[in-house]
Amino acid sequence: MKSGKVSDTVLRRSVLQEVQKVNQGTGIPRVGSGAGLLLLSGADGGLARAGQETEELRYGIAVSAMQTVCAEGLATAYLAAVRAVNSLAAKAARPEYALAAVTVPETMEESLLRKMYERYGVYLRKQKIKIAGGHTAVSGAVSEPVVSVSMTGTVSKTAARHLKKQEDYTGLDVVMTKYCGLGGTALLAGRFEEELEKRYPRRFIAHAAELLEYTEQNEEAYLAAKEGAVYLHAAAEGGVFGALWELAEYAECGLEIDLRAIPILQETVEICEYFDVNPYQLRTEGCFLFLTEHGGRLCERLAEHEIAAAVIGKTVPGLDRAVRNGEEVRYLEPNRVEEYERVRAQRK
Repeated sequence: MKSGKVSDTVLRRSVLQEVQKVNQGTGIPRVGSGAGLLLLSGADGGLARAGQETEELRYGIAVSAMQTVCAEGLATAYLAAVRAVNSLAAKAARPEYALAAVTVPETMEESLLRKMYERYGVYLRKQKIKIAGGHTAVSGAVSEPVVSVSMTGTVSKTAARHLKKQEDYTGLDVVMTKYCGLGGTALLAGRFEEELEKRYPRRFIAHAAELLEYTEQNEEAYLAAKEGAVYLHAAAEGGVFGALWELAEYAECGLEIDLRAIPILQETVEICEYFDVNPYQLRTEGCFLFLTEHGGRLCERLAEHEIAAAVIGKTVPGLDRAVRNGEEVRYLEPNRVEEYERVRAQRK
């Protein structure tokens, strides 16, 4: 099998098929779900009611998400945590507790392990997340750090009810926030700084690397849920095209996407041109996709909070996932290339 996320076919055939035997055919989890929702014990009553706000926060859903990141040096645990938090945000869930399974190579010094945990801890403190536990090991089987982060949180009953899986998702606007290739642009700029300095000004490269901070921002997911979005998705590996495919798989529908409507930064255009990669298949942590009846209104609402957003297409009947660039049409495919991993592998 190829490095990175397994294909949807392998996931269904060799993973989810066995999961469904355990979950007795509930259909949960599924491709594109990002995180799981479980009813809290006593959610049908019996909770203390010390005011509507308290009830709304406590009467909710327990949520779990796990994300794995490898070979990102001191940022490995941090990036895994960012992905886990964003997965919870895509269920309108507020993260509360984190657990990390960390495996580092024998060549890693303790001082570097400490620094990796420090960056992980700084992010968790910023997000007001507590560490519930974890496991740290050293293994000769890995050459670079591998970190899996699992998180739990709670979602209000209003959001949980609104985001419940529905039968028909066709005819909805697809709204995208921030910019495509955001996480990948930042990581390429940071990892290959010296190489890029031969072509671009140092200030340009530094600004591109700083885009990683945007991956932490996820308030748009909670706003979208309040504004009536019926599906939220946190993009990551596979880029915008990968996220759109997962959205369509979850919604079991087709797509009509306008490529020219997808927001992209000049830094991403320049860096992707240098490495000869497709920006729409470049990992894009920090970007969210929403399905809603009123995409324009949602974008206006997000703009009030200084969050960049655009309507990039619609869901349609059938299973064709079309991306149009003027008269040119291409169709999304499940076996997508992860451009960041390709560049990193070429330059080992």
